[in-house]
Amino acid sequence: MGKSFFSFLAGFAILFSVYHFPEFFPVFWIMAVFKIGFLLVALAVARLQGWRGLGGYGLGLQNDWVQHLLKGLLAGAIFFSLSVLASVLLGYEQITGVASAGAILQQLPLLLLMTVFPSIAEDILTRGYLYGHLAEKMKPATWVLVSALVYVLNHIWRLSDDPSVLTYLFILGLVLALVVWQTKALWLAFGIHWGANIAFEASHSFLKTRSVVTHHGNTWLLAISWLLLFLLLAYGQKK
Repeated sequence: MGKSFFSFLAGFAILFSVYHFPEFFPVFWIMAVFKIGFLLVALAVARLQGWRGLGGYGLGLQNDWVQHLLKGLLAGAIFFSLSVLASVLLGYEQITGVASAGAILQQLPLLLLMTVFPSIAEDILTRGYLYGHLAEKMKPATWVLVSALVYVLNHIWRLSDDPSVLTYLFILGLVLALVVWQTKALWLAFGIHWGANIAFEASHSFLKTRSVVTHHGNTWLLAISWLLLFLLLAYGQKK
């Protein structure tokens, strides 16, 4: 395919189609096949476009890739959990139950498996692919903004949701795009994204909560939490 504009659009369309296809057929095995198979398709697209495997998306095995992944996992879990804690402290939600240690250990492997493939697939689609093609053609702020907008638009089934949802998605998109630009790789962004998804699923599977308000205050708190992380990252870049 090469790296022409047509190649760029064709590659993105292929990845986008594979990523979203399971949403039209919500059957577990179809979702599993396409989410896992996305990596194989991404590898094939990379080879056709002249990249050496997944390294073209920023997933090369540099010396610090494990460190970035672990830092991201911790940051994603912490900042998502901050929003849950704030929601409980402000009275937006009440904790009604906590799973036993045995139940958590039993369910955790499946939870990790169910979150890792969608996370890395979306990171490749909305960040790694765009960085590989557009980083040298755009200024940093422009690329970060474009990636964040693509990330929001990729949530095609949520575009009609409350503005709080679109706001937190956009700010999270800024966070993830910023760390890609800062590290020139996808590992830290993938870690943050995966960590946040793990915390989200854990908060629904292991921590039983009940909403006691009718507004979207808890979602706005999530947006504020990601904004705090974005400001910390931006401040750290200037130092």
